[in-house]
Amino acid sequence: MAYRLPEFNLDVDIYSGPWLTRVLRVETVGNLSWGHRQHWVDSNAGNVQQGRYTPWMNVLLPALTDVRPGLHTEFGDSMEIPSGSGRWYGVFAVDDIGKGFDNEHRCAVVTQLSELAAQGLDGLRWPLPMP
Repeated sequence: MAYRLPEFNLDVDIYSGPWLTRVLRVETVGNLSWGHRQHWVDSNAGNVQQGRYTPWMNVLLPALTDVRPGLHTEFGDSMEIPSGSGRWYGVFAVDDIGKGFDNEHRCAVVTQLSELAAQGLDGLRWPLPMP
């Protein structure tokens, strides 16, 4: 049995640019997942600060979706998933899954954006209770 495409069940907004002047660049659909219930932590990437642990997540997207990673320890695009929810993620890495096959899709590795998870995002708070 061939590997199937994931179900793209959430609306995803992809923004570019500095946080305070970000611009909506792509409206698409995606699947926010924890993968195989495994995660990794890179303390040099800014996801562990002030004793707070922020997990990395995967966002599975349709093939060729224009999503841009950061460089080294910087985040690239930001995403709101689901759209309009106030749940913000920063894109750290992007690559393709199943490249060249019928089940090709894109994966963005992301982490929650908040004042503790990313410097320079003053005032960014996730909604409570979390939708």
